[in-house]
Amino acid sequence: MRKSPKTCCDFRIPNSVLGLLWVVGLLLPAAFGQAIDSHQTTVADFERPVYVPLDKSEEDWSFLKDPELRTDPWDPLKYIALRNAPGWYLTLAGEERSFYERYRNYNWGAGPQDGNGYYLNRFLGSADFHLGSSTRFFFELKSGLEFGRTGGPRPVQDEDKLDINQLFIEFHLPSHGDRPRASLKIGRQDLQYGEGTLLDVRDLNVRQSFDGIKLILRPKDWQVDIFAMRPALSKPGLFDDYPDHTQTLWGVYGVTSKHLPRFIRQLDAYYLGLDRKFAGFAQGSGRDQRHTVGFLIHGGKGNFSYVGEGDLQFGKLGRGNILAWKYAHDLSYSFSHLKFRPVPSLLFGISSGDKNPANPDLQTFYPLFPKGLYYGFIDDSGSLNAIVLHEKIALQISKKVSLAPDNFFFWRQRTTDGLYSHPGVLLRSGLASQEKYVGALQDIAITWTVDRHTTVHLIGAYYEAGAFLRETSPPGRNTAYVSGKVIYRF
Repeated sequence: MRKSPKTCCDFRIPNSVLGLLWVVGLLLPAAFGQAIDSHQTTVADFERPVYVPLDKSEEDWSFLKDPELRTDPWDPLKYIALRNAPGWYLTLAGEERSFYERYRNYNWGAGPQDGNGYYLNRFLGSADFHLGSSTRFFFELKSGLEFGRTGGPRPVQDEDKLDINQLFIEFHLPSHGDRPRASLKIGRQDLQYGEGTLLDVRDLNVRQSFDGIKLILRPKDWQVDIFAMRPALSKPGLFDDYPDHTQTLWGVYGVTSKHLPRFIRQLDAYYLGLDRKFAGFAQGSGRDQRHTVGFLIHGGKGNFSYVGEGDLQFGKLGRGNILAWKYAHDLSYSFSHLKFRPVPSLLFGISSGDKNPANPDLQTFYPLFPKGLYYGFIDDSGSLNAIVLHEKIALQISKKVSLAPDNFFFWRQRTTDGLYSHPGVLLRSGLASQEKYVGALQDIAITWTVDRHTTVHLIGAYYEAGAFLRETSPPGRNTAYVSGKVIYRF
């Protein structure tokens, strides 16, 4: 996609919402008046699929061609027959998210502070055209707005007034006999794999999408994705996002759940390549050409579950060599027979830091394009040069309300390297302190699932600055955080 001219507008009215209402107004009469495909017998024990929260393009509403399965007021928009032929239909979808958050001592007291908090609003609206069994066209708009934040919106993550989040065409290649089925996606699309620690939609007020091509193969017992992409560079105006030509991403990602040892339920294996023309670390900056090979295991037996992830990175930074690594695991046990069905879990993660800032070789692990919030709900330190211990217990208070208190403890893996945000931005140099301990974070999240469309999240958190933060400049202060979020999906 070509770069659009910069806009001079600075409006505060979410025009994307008005646009969706206009589209719905045009299509609603057609939705209720469309001829329905031939009646199918209703299955008595049919279980309705749930919404996919991260990627609407992964939802499948083809079951609604049976009118007896339409039990929701929005169902006429989820299956709109386009012609009297199998597989020709349109699905409309949307999401509105209202989000208030407030920090005391944001970024441990460094930079502009906001004592009153601020409001974030995000809207996603999509149209999914299924043109028979071989072709599909998916289109999704996004609008992210920020209101009242001291210092204005944070770059990339807070504001993008109106733009294209996804726009791709997908071709399903025909299968013959035992030949594997395959599909090809071309255009702007989401990438979300595994636990989101390397490739994720970055579910903040502004999401991360990618421009490129992806081939999806389904050989026996596997799904293998092969892709070449450039990240879409998020800009705050109107339709001004464009491919970031300073970064190129490519990779192969395979998933299987067949023919594995009994303890392992799913295995992900992958290779990811990333070429950044400019990258900065505590050691220095230069062109970063990095290769990542790794695995993700979901395992367990009975009520016990295990998730393990390991990554090895190699490549070049400027004239130096890269050799970095990461390992993380999560152990949990479900006491499903007890009141509130508690699920305690223990996570441990460690990623390598740089050994010597005077040496051109680099050992700092870089997480590529991870989820926006990984360690807790505060926008702070990430998974570079880190040792993390995470204790959690999930409680189901009622059918619709859950409670999850967490405790995190953070250390630097190397005192010769600095402290980074989760996307990889250097927050503090490590040379001013020999302390490893960064701090401790406690948070609690209450989730109320009002109905199948509406979810409410209430979050409180407190970050106690450790010795490293207190000894570096400016001296780190303890951080407090509260937020409330309401999400409506259809």
